[in-house]
Amino acid sequence: MRASAALEAGRYTEAVSLFREALIRTPESVPLRYGLAVALSYTDRAAAVAEFQWVLASAPPGSREAVESRAWLARAGLLPRPAASRGTVERERQTGNAVLTGRALFAESGAKPQAMQRLQLFLMGRPDSPTKEQRYVLRTDEDGNFKFPDVQPGPYMLTNRLAGQPIWRLRVELKSGEEQQLDLTSANSVGVQDDFPQPR
Repeated sequence: MRASAALEAGRYTEAVSLFREALIRTPESVPLRYGLAVALSYTDRAAAVAEFQWVLASAPPGSREAVESRAWLARAGLLPRPAASRGTVERERQTGNAVLTGRALFAESGAKPQAMQRLQLFLMGRPDSPTKEQRYVLRTDEDGNFKFPDVQPGPYMLTNRLAGQPIWRLRVELKSGEEQQLDLTSANSVGVQDDFPQPR
């Protein structure tokens, strides 16, 4: 494909554009996301971090994309935050950093709410703020619980999708040393509350 050819030829800016164009059609494609991450690693390090974290959380364990994404993040000193799950060993929280926990439950109109198992969540620092380069990604556990255990304080967007229509898109403000709980439910889903509406 043209994006891969551009990447292999070292035309990184062109590759970024082509991978993003392809992702409009298939936003959950691991190979495309990985290709975008590699291209961005030469042009926009902050954006590359978010893409490599997405790939690491989404790719099958042991796959080339997962292994190489983990290696890149390790070299950058940005090992991913683990998903909240029973038995997970958490890193020690840095002094002054915050914790964000909650549970994701959702139901279509009239249905009984169900735990959103293994749902990918993104906590994205806001532009033009001290957190603008901060990116955190994890998956909920089997009961829909999640925990971002070591987050730089400041303003964020919490969402379950970076491309396409999400279920949630919420503003989060974390204070130094705070342990905040935010449950994701039908009551604060984008159909009711969208803190970052996208232009049409």
